[in-house]
Amino acid sequence: MKKLIIQIFTFLYLCLIVPFSSLADTFVYSGGCFWCTEADMEKLKGVSEVVSGFTAGTTKNPKYIQGQWGDHREAALVTYDPQKINFKDLIIHVYKTIDYEDNEGQFCDRGRSYTPAIYYKTNEEKQIILSATPKSSIVPIEKESKFYPVRLEHQDYYKKQTYKYEYYRFLCRRDKRIEELND
Repeated sequence: MKKLIIQIFTFLYLCLIVPFSSLADTFVYSGGCFWCTEADMEKLKGVSEVVSGFTAGTTKNPKYIQGQWGDHREAALVTYDPQKINFKDLIIHVYKTIDYEDNEGQFCDRGRSYTPAIYYKTNEEKQIILSATPKSSIVPIEKESKFYPVRLEHQDYYKKQTYKYEYYRFLCRRDKRIEELND
């Protein structure tokens, strides 16, 4: 019986999961607080998952503990279906949700770990990013490097701690500044 159940699960996995996962693609960007970047990106149709983490630094195995993420930036790893949303639309959305005129941090968060950046895997992605970049942007466009997810309690923080998240976002004046940039 156990062997039959394993065979059924294997069959279902091969028939249902594998074909759909091959349709997904990923990209990484930094836009300040990863709680906010995750919340902003998960609103889009075609985005199936956003994972908060760190990237673009040299510290091995960074952790979300003061002093242990080193020179990494907070980042979001976005999984999306390119048949539902294209890469350029994702990049346009990134620019509509960050302060692309500030490369010293984002909103009330300052320092390298909160600086924005958009990462590419291929030269084609780099060209798409450049074509969608606002003229006044000073956001670095860099080659994608290793991504380190943060602990589970920081994933979907905006859903788990709604009041704290909304209060933080309001105090940082994130939405007010985004509105100014997009007028």
